[in-house]
Amino acid sequence: MKTIFKTHESIKYSAPYLPGNPIIVEAGAFNGSDTIRLAEKWPNGHVHAFEPVPELFQEMQKRVANHKNISCYKYALSDHDGTAQLYLSEKPSKPGKISQGNSLLPPKERLHHSSLTFDRTITVPTLSFDSWARKYDIPHVDLLWLDMQGHELAVLQASHQIIKTVQVIFTEVSFIESYENQPQMNDMITWMNANGFEEKGRDFSNTTDWFFGNMLFIRTPQ
Repeated sequence: MKTIFKTHESIKYSAPYLPGNPIIVEAGAFNGSDTIRLAEKWPNGHVHAFEPVPELFQEMQKRVANHKNISCYKYALSDHDGTAQLYLSEKPSKPGKISQGNSLLPPKERLHHSSLTFDRTITVPTLSFDSWARKYDIPHVDLLWLDMQGHELAVLQASHQIIKTVQVIFTEVSFIESYENQPQMNDMITWMNANGFEEKGRDFSNTTDWFFGNMLFIRTPQ
């Protein structure tokens, strides 16, 4: 049965499908607010948080410093190892301050749906999900928490090993081509179903009120 939940309830609805000490990967950690929520929900688990923007990474490190079950990585989780251009977003009301919305994809239709501007790019280091797991000797991951502004599906498609251990995926989805060549919600659902995951809930009731939302998928029993 699919559940409609409030965004702030997403951790609550993920919990029944996870062990008491989950290994969590959060990609697109921004300032660490969700990172802390995840770490405090599961004090016996461990959160691996990715944030490639140097200023945001430093802010996140400071905010999570007292949480011993958080590891921070200044990489963009991606579909390849190397580097990539990251498009930085700003709110017109806060010029010079990096906002949420940064993406490895050039902005497109979201420019007509929000006030964010994308006037700068930086080069950031990238790692694939599989390469990260090998590099840091991570044998399994229980929960993927993805907020990557259009790059979520590319990361999943490029993972052929560690993805097999994942039990729960909470991911942002788009109803429009917010960023150039961005897969949309139905593309995500198709991939999930083909790779052993089923939808358990979402934080939206329709796809017309806004241009993106979040969905919760769990691995189907074999």
